[in-house]
Amino acid sequence: MSLKGKTAIIGYGETDFVKFKNAGNRSSYSEQCNAAILAINDAGISKDDIDGLVAIPPLDEGVSWSMDISEYLQLKLSFIDNLYFGGAAGNAAILYSAAAINAGLCKTVLLVGGSSMDPKLMPDHGSEDSVPFERDFDTIYGPMGDNSAYALIKQRYKYEFNAKDEHIAQVAVNARYHASKFPNALLKSPLTVDDVMNSRMICDPLRLFEIVMPCTGACALILTSAQFARKLKKNPPVYLLGGGQSIDRGMWTPAYGRNRSLTTSPIKHAAEQAFKMSGLTIRDMDFLQLYDCYTITVVIALEDIGCCEKGKGAEFVTGTDLTYKGELPLNTDGGQLGRGQAYGACHFVHTIEAARQLMGRAEELQVKGARFGLVNGNGGAMANECTIILGNEIP
Repeated sequence: MSLKGKTAIIGYGETDFVKFKNAGNRSSYSEQCNAAILAINDAGISKDDIDGLVAIPPLDEGVSWSMDISEYLQLKLSFIDNLYFGGAAGNAAILYSAAAINAGLCKTVLLVGGSSMDPKLMPDHGSEDSVPFERDFDTIYGPMGDNSAYALIKQRYKYEFNAKDEHIAQVAVNARYHASKFPNALLKSPLTVDDVMNSRMICDPLRLFEIVMPCTGACALILTSAQFARKLKKNPPVYLLGGGQSIDRGMWTPAYGRNRSLTTSPIKHAAEQAFKMSGLTIRDMDFLQLYDCYTITVVIALEDIGCCEKGKGAEFVTGTDLTYKGELPLNTDGGQLGRGQAYGACHFVHTIEAARQLMGRAEELQVKGARFGLVNGNGGAMANECTIILGNEIP
């Protein structure tokens, strides 16, 4: 049974994104709960209307996190979930919640993620607290965490397609352009390609400005039935029109053991599923909100959702106007490369920007006449992908 047009986003909320050193007494509990309250108020509903909850647990918290948040907010629930598989979990949470609403398990779901957590205090991938699969088969060879996995992907991409670093750097330039105009962005200073190329090498071939900056913050949104959404007057409903999920490798083990390509991601299958459900194509999309933990992630995603041929993504970002007023607006709030990456919030930040655009609330960064948009969430080393199609009308 298709989920097309059965549910809609009716409100969202974000706390202020700040650097860890400026977070003061802000905790992961306070971040997620404050974002939740903002979303409930933005939707124009009561807390008592919420009967479903999906929360993304901070990396330093346990598996009972959703239950803790439910208690903290004093919610009475008939549906609850606690998701963790990286940045794809946000879109997956929306799909699972839509299925639950459509099945009659609940009526209105609060989805929330965010944290106030200094990654320097977290164990690295080589510690005894790591996932055993990674410890036994990857970390014994010396990876330094996320950076090394994505460096491997970028290095292979450059080798296979003779891609130029200068072209890939344009992803960061575009992100900072939008971030400079977005109120809740941390990295507001514009960049040039030369700035990116001259930034410090972190994990060859990834430079500093090609990598997200962790920060404190939280995001939340409200998903409900399309029928209920149309009765509300606060915001125009943003309908879930299509979705798909795909995984073809271990979380931090790029292509390990399955003879998979490092340069073609599961986004390809996930996007195909989403387009099929929606009845739309890439040509119908008025904007894209793509998970951008690294510049190379965006380049490969653009190829795998059908914007250009495989191996042409680096040239595509250089030769295409990706600004909010251009031919293919991309990450119109600055994305994570421009706003910072608050763990848990990053799972929903791209979807919230899509909702903002489709509700016509993006102010200076508004994409004119936006009707449909694609959002992709990426987990691990491009291992688990979830793509959704949103619209302010049902085609």
